[in-house]
Amino acid sequence: MSPADDVRNGEVVPDFSEAAFEAFHSETFSGVWTFARRLCRDESEAHDITQIAYLAVYRYWRDGKLLQPPRRLLFRAAERAAIDVLRARSRRRRLFDALPKDAGTGWVEGDLRDALHALKPEDAALVMLQAAGGLSYEELAAIRKQSVGAIRSRLFRARAQLRRALYGDRR
Repeated sequence: MSPADDVRNGEVVPDFSEAAFEAFHSETFSGVWTFARRLCRDESEAHDITQIAYLAVYRYWRDGKLLQPPRRLLFRAAERAAIDVLRARSRRRRLFDALPKDAGTGWVEGDLRDALHALKPEDAALVMLQAAGGLSYEELAAIRKQSVGAIRSRLFRARAQLRRALYGDRR
């Protein structure tokens, strides 16, 4: 432990430096990537999860807000990111399942079409970009030039409106 290291909750939290972060990354990458890969069973999603987790650690550590050893935050952030990825995959699957199976033309028909038309055009576009395009909240936020929180809120409300239109109050 160097004299600059901080002790919080009885555990050592090293001071931030680019070199310390790079060393941390080198020693933990394979473990966190393997963890993410096994959870989601998809290599590209595992890379996304790993990147999100390291970004969270980097920001907290750089800003001096790291209240625990970085390894603990890394795996907690990876777990949360994996859960988000799995939930997003499930939402996309449910929307694809709702699409007509004979929609070879690419057009959405029937009840789903009517429900999408009942949404604001911006909201319908967001739903379709996420479901059909597989875009993440971050990608949608960059496209729309809005915050990730605003995109999450709009999609939550739009999906709720679609659910009510398609299933009524049954769900």
